[in-house]
Amino acid sequence: MSNFKSYLKNHWIKMVLWFMIVSYILYFSIFTILRSQNLYAHYFDLGIMHQTLYNTFEAIKTGDYSRFLEMTNPHGIEQMKRMAIHNDPILAFLAIFYFIYSGPETLLVIQSIVLGIGAFAVFSIVEEVLKKNQKKNIMGLFFAFSYLMYTPMQRANIYEFHAVTLATTFLLFMYYFWLKKKNWLCLIFLCFSLLTKEQVGLSTLFFGIYIYYIETKKRIVQFKTIQFNLFPIIIIGISVVWFVVSMLIIIPLARGGNHFALSYYSDFGNSPSSIFLGILKHPGSLKKYIFHIDTVRYFLFLLGPLGFLSLLSPFLFVITLPQFAINLLSNSWNMRNIIFHYTSVIQPFVYISAIYGTKKVLDYFSRFKKKRYLFYLFVICLFVICLLFSYFKGPLPFSREADLYPLKKTNEAKSEIIEWSNRLKNPDLKISSTGSLAPYFTSRRYYYHFPSGYERADFVVVKKDELYNYFDSSIDIMGVYKRLIKDTHFTIIYNSKLVVVYKKI
Repeated sequence: MSNFKSYLKNHWIKMVLWFMIVSYILYFSIFTILRSQNLYAHYFDLGIMHQTLYNTFEAIKTGDYSRFLEMTNPHGIEQMKRMAIHNDPILAFLAIFYFIYSGPETLLVIQSIVLGIGAFAVFSIVEEVLKKNQKKNIMGLFFAFSYLMYTPMQRANIYEFHAVTLATTFLLFMYYFWLKKKNWLCLIFLCFSLLTKEQVGLSTLFFGIYIYYIETKKRIVQFKTIQFNLFPIIIIGISVVWFVVSMLIIIPLARGGNHFALSYYSDFGNSPSSIFLGILKHPGSLKKYIFHIDTVRYFLFLLGPLGFLSLLSPFLFVITLPQFAINLLSNSWNMRNIIFHYTSVIQPFVYISAIYGTKKVLDYFSRFKKKRYLFYLFVICLFVICLLFSYFKGPLPFSREADLYPLKKTNEAKSEIIEWSNRLKNPDLKISSTGSLAPYFTSRRYYYHFPSGYERADFVVVKKDELYNYFDSSIDIMGVYKRLIKDTHFTIIYNSKLVVVYKKI
């Protein structure tokens, strides 16, 4: 009878867990698709990613492998490989899903599904870490709920598509399978994680060091002979090779020079080695980046939703150090913002360390007679904190900073853009358009983000209000548009209050 009750209880818990996961996937899939279709998405980076996958899909379908991971230079006119910007070859695997549907919506749904399933990994890690605690299922459900409500992850999910956002879930499963001593599965998810971006290898390097320390320490405590531990060495080796080969061989060969993002660290040097040495030689220069109010906000919104429990497991939290350094030492302040995808590699270890922090708290409560009441008070406090952060910074309908425009407001230009995307559906046409129209026009080999390279396009489609609020103030988009107006190689074939279309004569 007790086994039957236990089965029913576990069955109910799993049903609640998967209800939460499916709800998350449905909401964010629908939301991000509507966001794109209502012209709230952009060329950076949904259009870029979609063009890369579309070309890869066409390469697989037609056998023209010159198109494999190919895209048009976002700031130029030439065709280039995706590795010239980031080494995220997992995009090639995702292109297989374009055989089901070859539009940017496929990427948005995949991203929501993968991130949503991360809640199952979180739940499983809690069950394993707290396996001796009778309340492990309650804590598992709370952490899964908190993960799905976690503002930085939701914001990353909303903000276009980036391969590295998938690393959040891959890294969680990597850690879980290490806990379960399923090393082959751990290595598979390690590799999936690495394939999402070049710098992920730095975080997995620290993970390898961590598990080497833990396993060596365990043998010392158990008075066993310390033996050469191969598995963490393999992880460390793979991680180092991935990062070094990406930064010093693959990206420079594809780009014809150093990684573009090295300019974000120009205060320290202009190459990976000179930046590293510059930081060591001038540690005082770190002050203006680290000791800043934005850094305080950054840590607050990353750690606050879990009540700063991650800090109770500091050695595990150190795995986040490489990505924190990449974000905090950059002269691009966007990298310290939870709106974008730059927290994706940090998030898994914020949760894993918080789970271990929770174990320490629950072990401490076990000393008291009223430990049951302390437990429920602890869970209620965490639940309230989670909801407060979601209310103040989250994008959901009940939040103070709710992102509802894609749900409530249809962009006036949408019907015109749909009509023109159908007219210009021929993938052999070369199209130039302003940024928010890119998801509609990047299903082709050649696409030029206006104002770059419009001269090469067969058609130029401009959403007029984007001429006045261009994201990069260093580019004179209005000046280029005035040049287009006078360009005798183009003629206007459509002109409304919102949209203008030029055709090359």
